[in-house]
Amino acid sequence: MAELPSYADMLATLLASTRALAVPLDADRFLEDLIEKVSAQLGVYKGACWRRVDDSEELALILPAGNPGARIAFGTGLAGQCAHTRSMIHVTDLRQADDLSDLQLVDPDRELSPGCILNLPLLAREGDILGVLQLLHERSDGFDAQDMLLAKVFAELGALALQQAQLATSTRKTSELYNEVEVAREIQRSTLPDTMPEVPGYDLHGHFQPAAYAGGDLFDAVRLENGVFLLLGDATGHGFGPALSAIQMQGMLRVAFRLGADLDSAFLHVNNQLSEDLPADRFITAFMGFLDTNTHSVHYHSAGQGPTLHFHADGNRCEWHRPSTFPVGALDRQQVMQASALHLAPGDILGLISDGLFERTDPDDAEFGTDRVASIVERAHALPMADLCRELLDAAEEFSRGRPPDDDITIVLVRRMP
Repeated sequence: MAELPSYADMLATLLASTRALAVPLDADRFLEDLIEKVSAQLGVYKGACWRRVDDSEELALILPAGNPGARIAFGTGLAGQCAHTRSMIHVTDLRQADDLSDLQLVDPDRELSPGCILNLPLLAREGDILGVLQLLHERSDGFDAQDMLLAKVFAELGALALQQAQLATSTRKTSELYNEVEVAREIQRSTLPDTMPEVPGYDLHGHFQPAAYAGGDLFDAVRLENGVFLLLGDATGHGFGPALSAIQMQGMLRVAFRLGADLDSAFLHVNNQLSEDLPADRFITAFMGFLDTNTHSVHYHSAGQGPTLHFHADGNRCEWHRPSTFPVGALDRQQVMQASALHLAPGDILGLISDGLFERTDPDDAEFGTDRVASIVERAHALPMADLCRELLDAAEEFSRGRPPDDDITIVLVRRMP
């Protein structure tokens, strides 16, 4: 047998392997090099490395590379037992082992003969199993304590390499997801009005604040021949799915009005289409209204959306209107109820506010509520609507005492100038 390396050589080898972990690495190549080094240090004739398959209870053979696709379950073979127990298994005589199914994959050409094997779990810092390192020796008296200690050090380096590879993969996937999320955000933002339409005698402002990267809320304000179409929608849930549902509704309504549909027929057809398209447990609450700037009246359907704020300048008081019909897409309809109506007198304000503002909570789980909204509107109604919106948002933020919002917040304010 060739003379084994000195302790100085061992330390130099460990130091070189440790340095290699300080930079991004190819985990498979690092492990292959690691097995070569530990084999040279301990005089083993073959080393093998198994990697855990994702979060399953399976191990995949990655080294040696002569048996691609080989897998075993936790508890199967010596490597599987090592992964299952998360502890080292030292077999001094392979002929005495009950299950060598893993070694038949590692070294299929070797006939059973005296020899020993050391199975070392590759553990994450948190204790999760990452894989198993196997070292086979021809000696029949097993590994001594010093050999096992050195093997454990190499196993720690192997575990670090696997964990670093996992982190790199997770970082790459996170970066890819972030890029996709940014695209989704831009798509959603592109559907919102960059600026509110300029309407003589009126001050309009809209604000959207998603709780997640993409939210289920939206708003729209479209100048038509005799006024403005107003929309505020809130799809059930948060994230991309609800956001796409809300965008779908907005797009269909815009097309309907471009084709000359009236409010009632647009609401009916969009509702029935979404009833067909959306899953059974999904729907959209929405305020759809038309402001007639000649009569200063708002005809609307409040489909599960509410309460709707109507501030009366004469009397400095807020009136709340409940939803007038079922949410959009909740069920198919043959006809719709007659649209509700309200009149905006000089100085009046129409406030379309999603429940994300009303239900903003403080650390004690108290809700911001409609009374606080009404108090702010009654105090600051003479401000420009952009400033009034900021007053509402700032008050809710102060009320929450640092607790982040659980839901999207959308506000559309329409004031008839006095």
